[in-house]
Amino acid sequence: MKAFVIAGNSMRRFLRDRTTVFFTIILPVLIIFIVGNATSRFDDPTFPVGIVDEGSAALGAELIRTIDRQPTIELESFGDREALAKMVRRGGVTAGLVLPASYDENLRSGRGVQVEFLVDQTRGFPAAVRSVVSEAVSAQGATIQAAAFATRRAGIAFDASLEQARRTSRVVSNVAVGVGTETVGTAGEQSYLPPGVGYQAPSNLILFVFITSLAGSALLIRSRQLRVTQRMLGTPTTARTILAGETVSRFAIAGFQALFIFLVGTLLFGVSWGPPLAAASVIVLFVAVGTSVGMLFGTILRTPEQAGSIGAPLGIAAGMLGGCMWPLEIVPEPMQQFGHIFPHAWAMDAWIELIGRGGGIGDITTELAVLAGFVAVLFPLGAWRLRRAITA
Repeated sequence: MKAFVIAGNSMRRFLRDRTTVFFTIILPVLIIFIVGNATSRFDDPTFPVGIVDEGSAALGAELIRTIDRQPTIELESFGDREALAKMVRRGGVTAGLVLPASYDENLRSGRGVQVEFLVDQTRGFPAAVRSVVSEAVSAQGATIQAAAFATRRAGIAFDASLEQARRTSRVVSNVAVGVGTETVGTAGEQSYLPPGVGYQAPSNLILFVFITSLAGSALLIRSRQLRVTQRMLGTPTTARTILAGETVSRFAIAGFQALFIFLVGTLLFGVSWGPPLAAASVIVLFVAVGTSVGMLFGTILRTPEQAGSIGAPLGIAAGMLGGCMWPLEIVPEPMQQFGHIFPHAWAMDAWIELIGRGGGIGDITTELAVLAGFVAVLFPLGAWRLRRAITA
């Protein structure tokens, strides 16, 4: 009972700080809303694609019409490449296409031509967009190659050969050809990142639980400075009871924030977190990781100011390396391996499996085992150091 009283007092001190309330409750929701909406595709089956035509003439216009006829693509024209690239970076369009002024001339003369395709890898753009654009470019290229071959062999004018090739292409396209597909390998080898809020909600849950746990270590330091724990030891309260109370308070603070973000993601943004048992397992284990780290840093750092100045930057850096800011799939392989030094990466792998691929608890046993391993190492170490600090 005394342990819960100690935990309740710590919780009240923590929530009494308005700055803490802002960073614990308000800021995560703002980030989920702003970043999530900027990267979400919602349920709209069409994707905006920007295009810059630098004077590609008739063949370029034909390619643009072909892409624009696709039901999944909504073309938007831009005046120059710089404006298009800026809009791609901001997420205003899914991708961008730049047709050079020499497009028509080079194709008619048999020379190669470079079509520039602009994407922002950090946003996880849909592969369907690249597929549609590549298919349109390849189809036109095949028709032009056929026309060029007829011109060289039969001496027919290029425009006449091109028109004949187009008619032949339309006839051939009406012939049904069946293609059987089979996916080899396990489901875990296939990459799928949940878009928008579906990625931002779990990533911010992981990020802010860790940051809050590190920053919350200032309460442990302040209790030692004010000799609160020493005075409690002067009462009929054992060091084990005080340790239990401080542990429960750290876990309650991190768990409260995780539960709040979970409910906000579910009720306001419609995030599907996967099977309840699997989602709860990831959350509870990562809250335990944050609790362990907070207890450990509460004994390593000497002043509350250090906890505030070191905890937040360290938590953000760990979140960046662990895939909370951007998917680890877009970084080089060595950085992916390095990122898995941190528990964030294992937690995000679990969320991607649950939310992105629709997996269950059986599909994330490795991630859960690794997170449990972090707890098994960090919690005894933090508890041991905190007990020493209490009894010192």
